[in-house]
Amino acid sequence: MALNGDRTSAEWLSFITSLPGVPGQEEEAARELKKAFRTVADRVERDRMGSIYAWIEGVGVEPRPRALLAAHMDKIGFLVRAIEPGGFIRVTEVGGFDSRTLPGKEVVVHSTPPMIAVFGTRPPHLQKPGDADRPIQLEDLYLDCARPEREVRRKAQIGTMVTLRQRPIALLGDRMAAPGMDDRAGVVVMLRTLELLRAKRPSWDVVAVATVEEEFGVVCLGARTAAENLSPHLGIAIDVSHGDMPGAREGDTVPLGSGPALAIGGNIHPRILDGLKRSAKALAMPYRIEPCPTGSGTDAMDIQIASEGVPTAVIGIPCRYMHTGVETVEPRDVDRCAHLLAHFLSELAPEWRALEVLK
Repeated sequence: MALNGDRTSAEWLSFITSLPGVPGQEEEAARELKKAFRTVADRVERDRMGSIYAWIEGVGVEPRPRALLAAHMDKIGFLVRAIEPGGFIRVTEVGGFDSRTLPGKEVVVHSTPPMIAVFGTRPPHLQKPGDADRPIQLEDLYLDCARPEREVRRKAQIGTMVTLRQRPIALLGDRMAAPGMDDRAGVVVMLRTLELLRAKRPSWDVVAVATVEEEFGVVCLGARTAAENLSPHLGIAIDVSHGDMPGAREGDTVPLGSGPALAIGGNIHPRILDGLKRSAKALAMPYRIEPCPTGSGTDAMDIQIASEGVPTAVIGIPCRYMHTGVETVEPRDVDRCAHLLAHFLSELAPEWRALEVLK
C-alpha cells in the first residue's frame, strides 16, 4: 500500500526511524516530520512544546467536533554525562534501553561535528569473580570514540545526544527491524490515516499530533499540552504493543501480522473501543484485544486527564524486542492500523459524543 509521494509504509518507516530525537531534543525529527505531514494535511503547525499538529478539516457544520490522534516522535537514546581520562564517555539513558543488548553497538555522538563511537566494557578475561553472573548495567559500559581526550572534551559537551548507529533491516516475511519503531511506526500510521481522510473527508476535524517527550515515562508532556491546547472530544493514541516472541507468556503479547491491538482497561473509553471493533468488522480486518488493567503506558494516559477529561482509546502496532536496537514490526500492520482509524473517523456522526461520565 503506497503512502503519499508513492512512498510505501516500509519506506516511510526506514526514513523516519533513522531520524535522531531523544526526549527533549526532537528538533531534527520535528523538522522532517513537518515536511512529511505537509504532503497529506490541510495545515501543519508546531506548538511551544515542539509537537507537530497536522490538521484535516471536516465537512460538518461549524463548530465541528475535534478528534485528536497522538503518536510520539521521540525515541529512546542517551545523553553524555561524563568524560573520563583517555576520552572515554559515560552516558545516561533517556527512555530505558535494554542494556544487555548494548555491548559492541555503534552509536552517533551528536556533537559538532558528530563522532562515531562503540559501546565497550571489560572482556570476560578481565572481569572480577561473579561479574559475569549478573546482568550488564549501563554503568558498566562506556563509549570509545578512538579519539584523543582533548578532542572528545572539546566536541562532546555534557548533555550531548547519543543515538544508535544502525540502519533499518529488511527481514524475511516483509518485516522490518530498526531502533525507534517505538513510536515512529505510530507516526507513519498517522501519515497514512491523514492521506486516507483527505480522500474521504470526515464530519469531524481531525488533528494528528506527533508528540514530544513521551519516553520520560512519568508524564507524557507533549500529549498533555496538545490535549490542553486542542480540547478534543475524543483522543486516540497510536503506539507499539509487545509482539510475540519465544519465552513470553501467552496473553502478554500480540502476534506480528495479526493487525491492530485494541487496548481495553481503565484508560480506554468503551464507546470508542466498540466503534473501533465495528470498523474492523466492516473492513473484515483482523485485530486483537490487549488488556491494559492499570495504565496503557502511552500518550493516552495524559490525554484522558487533560482539562475536564477526554474519552480515549489506544491502538497498538505489534512490535518485537521493544527498547532494543532491533524493534521489529510488519508494515502490513501499520497499514491496517491506518485503515482502521480512517474508517472509524470517517464514520463518526457530527452529533456523536461519549457519555457525560467517562466510564
